[in-house]
Amino acid sequence: MNIIEELLQKYKKLHFSLIDPDKQTPEEAGKRAELCAKYGTNAIMIGGTTVKDRKIVYDTIKSIKEHVKVPTILFPNSADAVSENADYIFFMKLLNSKEDKYQISEQVRGAPLVKKWKITPIPMGYIVISTSKKPTTIEKNVKLHRIQIDDIKKAVEYSIYAEMTGMNCIYLEAGSDAEQPIPNEMLKAIRSEIKIPIIVGGGIKNARTAKEKVDAGADIIVNGTATEENIRVIEDIIRTIQS
Repeated sequence: MNIIEELLQKYKKLHFSLIDPDKQTPEEAGKRAELCAKYGTNAIMIGGTTVKDRKIVYDTIKSIKEHVKVPTILFPNSADAVSENADYIFFMKLLNSKEDKYQISEQVRGAPLVKKWKITPIPMGYIVISTSKKPTTIEKNVKLHRIQIDDIKKAVEYSIYAEMTGMNCIYLEAGSDAEQPIPNEMLKAIRSEIKIPIIVGGGIKNARTAKEKVDAGADIIVNGTATEENIRVIEDIIRTIQS
């Protein structure tokens, strides 16, 4: 049983707080993580689309672990963002990327580091859904086979592929500052086809929306922008999805 299964067995629905090392100092990251843990978040994810400096990642995780006891999970954009002091790592493929870099190359570079530093991997299928008129940060930085907000069939196909290739979970990502979250209809369709946990992030700005997502089939809600702009909403989201 992996850490996500253990947490789901205990809490039924989970909340992860995503902290981008590029968005604040390590000390500030630790303080934000402490608030999120106080509100009840189940894990702290560390990563971002533009993170390149391993030392910044290391220092951010170090500060976070000084402030909280919840698990730290790396969410790296490349092998350069892998840090030895994380508890876990989402060892993931960006399934709808057009670039080999995000399908296998960075994973091959990072695998020896994960093994050397004994970071526990969580195999994950990462799927970016285009829900906004304006490109999100990840859409600006990565060439994608775009999955539009109404392309439910394609999203389901990628999700089934992830499960059939042995991934522990999928992460449906609308992107940082997404105008809309992942549609409920898409989540329901995916949930009806797969059994592995579904993580959902991007565009979830309040407790009502978060509750809609878990009711539609999401197991884990991720908030990133809220940790920077409106951290108090995380308390409401956690209380609502775990009630």
